Amino acid sequence: MRNNYRGYALAGALMLALAGCGGGSGVNSGAGGGGTVTAPVGLTVSGVAATGAAFTGAVITVVDSRGVTVGQSQPVGTNGTYSITLDAAAVAPFVLVANRTDANGATQTLVSVIASASATTANITPITTLIASRLSPSGDPGKLASELAAGNAVISAQAVAATVTEVQAILAPLLTATSTSGFNPLTGTFSTDGTGYDRLLDSVNITFLPASSTTTNIEISVKQEVPDGQQPISLSFSSNTTTVAPLPAIDPTTLIAEGTSAKITQFLQALTACYALPANARAAAPSTVLAPACLDVFHNGDPTLFKSNGGTVSSTGAFAGLFNPNAVGVVFSQGTYEFTRDNADKDIVVGYKSTGPDGSESYDSFVLRTSTVDGKLRLIGNQYRFPGRVAAYQQRRNFISLDQEAYDYFSTGYVLDVANRQRPGNQGPLFNRVVVTTPTGSVLTLQPSGNSSFLGLVKPGPVVSGTSFVRLRSEYVDGNTSRPHPRNVDPTLFFVADPDRTEASLASAKSQGSWRFDYYLNVDDPATPQDDTTVPEVQYYKNRARALTIAELRTQGLAQLTPALIAEIRSGTEPAGVQDAGQIVFVAGDPGDISSEGGGNGWSVGTGQLPPTQITMFGRSPRTGSNANFTDSVEVRSTARQAVVACSQQSVTDDHCFNGGPTFAEGSRLSGLHLSARDVVGREYANFYALYQLNIVP
Repeated sequence: MRNNYRGYALAGALMLALAGCGGGSGVNSGAGGGGTVTAPVGLTVSGVAATGAAFTGAVITVVDSRGVTVGQSQPVGTNGTYSITLDAAAVAPFVLVANRTDANGATQTLVSVIASASATTANITPITTLIASRLSPSGDPGKLASELAAGNAVISAQAVAATVTEVQAILAPLLTATSTSGFNPLTGTFSTDGTGYDRLLDSVNITFLPASSTTTNIEISVKQEVPDGQQPISLSFSSNTTTVAPLPAIDPTTLIAEGTSAKITQFLQALTACYALPANARAAAPSTVLAPACLDVFHNGDPTLFKSNGGTVSSTGAFAGLFNPNAVGVVFSQGTYEFTRDNADKDIVVGYKSTGPDGSESYDSFVLRTSTVDGKLRLIGNQYRFPGRVAAYQQRRNFISLDQEAYDYFSTGYVLDVANRQRPGNQGPLFNRVVVTTPTGSVLTLQPSGNSSFLGLVKPGPVVSGTSFVRLRSEYVDGNTSRPHPRNVDPTLFFVADPDRTEASLASAKSQGSWRFDYYLNVDDPATPQDDTTVPEVQYYKNRARALTIAELRTQGLAQLTPALIAEIRSGTEPAGVQDAGQIVFVAGDPGDISSEGGGNGWSVGTGQLPPTQITMFGRSPRTGSNANFTDSVEVRSTARQAVVACSQQSVTDDHCFNGGPTFAEGSRLSGLHLSARDVVGREYANFYALYQLNIVP
């Protein structure tokens, strides 16, 4: 199923990929033996909190060996430094936790440690978080403080020194490539300017994914230039792995250039300055950018050079916010280097956060190019002609009609998103097919189907499914293994060949895996010299994060439809024994109203759950019409709890909308809806509520 997000939600604590900064000194000797030492009055600890740039906005809390909070910082500023004076009664050792909370309530976290009261410096970065993970018996750095207080973790000078040595050995090839082998990650002095140790932290991505109460899966990947089709360098292991092999050798010429993170910050500040201007000063519809401050954020000062997945700068295309009077005051921040593209200009992909004037937040990425004139980074886009995207995708599928709840199941895999673009003059779909080669060499095919807004995966037969979600592994929510596999009871969807991928193979998959998309058109394109119907145009995409294992997915909270709305949906579904069993059949003019009776909330978001930012309805056109699949979506703020999904006509033959929309036509059927969210590293989640009859064999 397709998820074309523009507003995203964050994952919970430590369900994120971490990247950071640095400079150098040695391990603090401290007091040994794991004994406790009362901190003197006025003991001050300080350091740098950074994640590839300053960990701006984070509040650092110090928890002592008793589990008592003994100090807290002011929000971290743009240089990443902090200083905290601890309570006089504080008892070493200490765990330092840097949290920053987004508008939707989700938290990003970094962790560090101080072994004794004689130590006064503790940087807080992804590397120190890895050290905390190795000191934690569960491998979850977010639990280290409570584990220390419970007596389950040891943070002595000896234990910390040994762990630093272990982590340095694991990272040795990257330390060598960045000339930072002598730097101590806990106590070294550095600046968040993209040089020295900071360059190393810009070049590493570390992910911590709890798989149970006692184990955590860890991935260390190198962010660098990798040729299209080649897979990145990474290392995956479980927290209970005693001896971890080091990263493979790394070519230093493939790493990020010195000072790039500072240039990323400068670019985001320039883009923020552009959006601070009134809309009529920034640009004029449909595609003219006016303000010098806005022209200057594009490569060569020319917005017409920008192209991303076929989209260009316009009031209805890329950077539509430039033309929107309601987008004045958007702030761009938290820039992170992701990787360097394999092209002549060495363009880089950068992740960022945008904060709207209403406080809403979203996460995305864009492609920047270095100017040969002044060395600054500016927007260029990926220069691709066609739409495409790949992302790790996780789903819980709930069967809320026909008493099929026992068959609710989890699935994990990847979504392959290609919009069903139409040829001019309603001449039908532009794409005949898109052939996708996965990072492991498997080949999948996407094709247009009915009134769907995206291309569906082709199943054996061949049959075009109503989904673009490649399910690599599925398990029933209740853990039952005696029932037939979900692929047998829910055969309309796309599952990989039997058997499923193992949990171990999912955990060993790489972030930033390279996927090849071959586009075959239904008509020759006069702009190209080739036969576009038989010779494909090739585009490459990377998943920013790997798909979760099912065990990891079980730990992730998801927003849910309210019991009141579920009850209303159930009462309106068709009974068993009819053609549309379990579905809702619309009457003419039905709105896509996702709220409970009387205007109550349509969904709820509990503590630790990802708030949805897109609501999608799935169904089929009227019985008397084409009987084709349709999908309609609406983007919502992370604070929203209800929505209206408007019916959107995909073509002149699309008959599922009443009088062309925005309400639904008589006889159109709703077969499912889902609440979609995305975390900061690009993983996507859907809590899907299915309304159809399963193939349950007694």
